[in-house]
Amino acid sequence: MFGNFRCWGRVLPMIALVSGSGLASAESWRVVPSIGLESTLTNNVNLSPNRISDWVNQLTPGVRFNETSAHTQLNGAIAVPVLLYARTSENNRVVPEANIAGTLEAIDKFLFVDANASVSQQFQTPFGARSASLANATQNRYTAQSYSLSPYIKGNMPGSLSYQLRDTNTWSDANASSIGSGRSYVNEINGFVTRAPTPLGWTFEYDRSDLQFSDQQSQITEIGRLRGLDRIDPTVELSVSIGYEDNRFFLTEERGTTYGAGVRWRPSDRTTVRANWEHRFFGSAYDVAVDHSTRLTVWSLSASRNISSYPQQLATLPQGGNVDALLNALYATRIVDPIQRQTLVDQLIRDRGLPPVLPGAVPLLAQQNTLFETATATLGLLGARNSIFFNAFRSRSEPVEDLQGGTFALLGSDININNTQIGANAIWTHQLTASLTLATNIGWSRATDNTNAGAATRLYSLQTYLSTPLSAMTSVYGGARYQNSRSNQSESFHEAAVFVGLTHTFH
Repeated sequence: MFGNFRCWGRVLPMIALVSGSGLASAESWRVVPSIGLESTLTNNVNLSPNRISDWVNQLTPGVRFNETSAHTQLNGAIAVPVLLYARTSENNRVVPEANIAGTLEAIDKFLFVDANASVSQQFQTPFGARSASLANATQNRYTAQSYSLSPYIKGNMPGSLSYQLRDTNTWSDANASSIGSGRSYVNEINGFVTRAPTPLGWTFEYDRSDLQFSDQQSQITEIGRLRGLDRIDPTVELSVSIGYEDNRFFLTEERGTTYGAGVRWRPSDRTTVRANWEHRFFGSAYDVAVDHSTRLTVWSLSASRNISSYPQQLATLPQGGNVDALLNALYATRIVDPIQRQTLVDQLIRDRGLPPVLPGAVPLLAQQNTLFETATATLGLLGARNSIFFNAFRSRSEPVEDLQGGTFALLGSDININNTQIGANAIWTHQLTASLTLATNIGWSRATDNTNAGAATRLYSLQTYLSTPLSAMTSVYGGARYQNSRSNQSESFHEAAVFVGLTHTFH
């Protein structure tokens, strides 16, 4: 009833690989085990129109760790939530979660190896039942796994030249019922040779991606560019590019000339602006990002339009408002040491009841390349007693080529591929006293079918709770939530629940 643990057979060897020689120096390791217990009373455990109430108990052992040595760096978190149901025992399960990243410097200043492992809980479709709480048992949820191994070489040459060549191998497994075998492999080879702009420079770039799903032919995208660089100011760099692309999909081949322009502006350590535009076979491709922080606020704006795939989306999670990353950016200029900074960030998230990630668009479970147009805005304000984090997103997707009908119908339903998701989330925390925190989280999202404007699912959620520390390493919390989903594509539902919990961190 608890599923299987084959993912850990992949996670643990990667830990050993990236830690390498760092195992010999125990003083470079920092390991923080933890345990959590949450008990929930819900009036709709399965998020169904036919409500069934239940009492759910969740036990979550976990560990966070980091390691740093002269030639290795490893950071990660693993949790193994165990869920037990009083009435619906068929829902009893284990839902492993992991996020691990490491780097090994195999040859000094020349050969490196990056490794990443991610195990997360995702949803098959944005039109189905969704909940931020693992206590809700829905057939729309599945365990997604992503593992990557990326050796690369880099270095410098005379004449202000530098180079890098990387071979990234990514294995993904979507244990979901909607598409049969969700296993995939992506091999991406990319590299560059660049001459630093002083003030003029240039870069030659090459990128080739080979996407393979089980029992299907490869989908290959390949592009090479020559980019001219002009540093008109110490803080401003302009670029223009020309290139050629060759794309081989299932039914079509798209090739031709590309051209584009870009700008990078870094007026201070707290502000970065990046904007790139390029003409591709599907029209305009762009990537825009603005990051800014002050002493108490952090801002992040991003927008992009390009082709991608489910394995690539999975490898870049989380895709919502990353509160952990925002807080790291907020304290980057004040705490240089990344381990000390992450320790402070972890404490802030724990003490103020902040979620590590605010929800974003649902990654699309489809076995083909897809054109994505996304925009995200995230704002964080950190005061003496109040914290506010806000995230808004929009994501539009459509097939790169028409794969409806015939053999290609098995690649995923058209509504899952051709849709638009928009939403917003906000969390406010307030220190009622030095040891008592009130947190309120409100969210809204809508998924619509681009081929049928009337087909939509709307989800509203509200959660509020109180938390207080019992000691420096132990805290307790309790609260209530309400969820309401209205859909003409799947079953509508509403749920009310109350919960209490305890978390303890070991020295």
